[in-house]
Amino acid sequence: MIRGRLMGQLLSLAVDLQDQRELLTHRATAKSLRIWQQADVGNLDASWDRIAPALTTVVTAAQVTAARQSTPYMDSVSKAWGHTPQKAALVPEAFGGVMLDGREVAPALFGSVTTTKRAIGAGMNPARAFEVGASFLATVIGAAVQDMGRQADATLATGKGYTRYVRVVSAGACSRCAILAGRDDYRNAFERHPRCRCTSVPIPVGESPPDGFHDTPTEYFESLSAAEQERVFTKSGAYAIREGANPISVTNARRGMTKGGELGAPARLVPTRIGVKADGSPLNVFLTGEGTTARGAFAKSEGAATFTAGKEGRYRRTTTMRLMPEQLQLMSEGNPARARELLKRYGYMDF
Repeated sequence: MIRGRLMGQLLSLAVDLQDQRELLTHRATAKSLRIWQQADVGNLDASWDRIAPALTTVVTAAQVTAARQSTPYMDSVSKAWGHTPQKAALVPEAFGGVMLDGREVAPALFGSVTTTKRAIGAGMNPARAFEVGASFLATVIGAAVQDMGRQADATLATGKGYTRYVRVVSAGACSRCAILAGRDDYRNAFERHPRCRCTSVPIPVGESPPDGFHDTPTEYFESLSAAEQERVFTKSGAYAIREGANPISVTNARRGMTKGGELGAPARLVPTRIGVKADGSPLNVFLTGEGTTARGAFAKSEGAATFTAGKEGRYRRTTTMRLMPEQLQLMSEGNPARARELLKRYGYMDF
């Protein structure tokens, strides 16, 4: 009962912090996009010089505010644990004006200008290109605020003597975060992607995460409604997981998928032509290069009897193409037994 109550307290604190940071990010983004609207798409460089100081001020202020949220959060977490941490004080201002990769905020925000120009150069309507630039700007701002908040959390936790963390996946998390649900072996707070809302709860030395933080990716998947499963993992990905596929393998396959899509739009899966059908029409399939190295999941699933590899760059890769779950769903034609056979064959199911 005590451990269950502790889990509830820690989870509540982490979710509250997620909500605070999301609101902060939303406000900074909205204010920045209003400033972006003052730019002249016909004279981007000159107008950027005019609006850049205001944009930088807004984003930097939000970063510092995000960092200031770390101290009350960490104090509350320590109190919940009943843990007396080492004395440490954070300097929130140190987390303002810089991106996670070390760049200053202003040059990172300028990417909205180059993105707009690139889109126009590719033939996009200037008004639409300006929207693409705004989308890029929003992504950078989200990363700038969320990343510096998490960096402040990790810095203060280290100063207080914490060396281990458990990941708390945010509501509506993407598949990349979902497959890390409940991970508690982090020595660093964890890697993230742009606009990631997940947080980490520090664990005192000698303690273990309370029950409820050890959800596996499969358990997280099963906690979602069918609609959310398909939104997070895609329809074919959710279908594969329901048939027993490993959520991690399904999600990672999308890293190496054959991609397409318009500039500024999210990448989408596109088919690859690999030959012709008996009737002479193109034979198109959905492929991925993920897991095709000699040590990858697909190579292992191929087995010694059928696996062969060829040298490609630094790595030996399978000479057999790896199909995406989308292709396997088409091939199974609704037959669960056939679907499981194909998922094993192409390295999506654990043996």
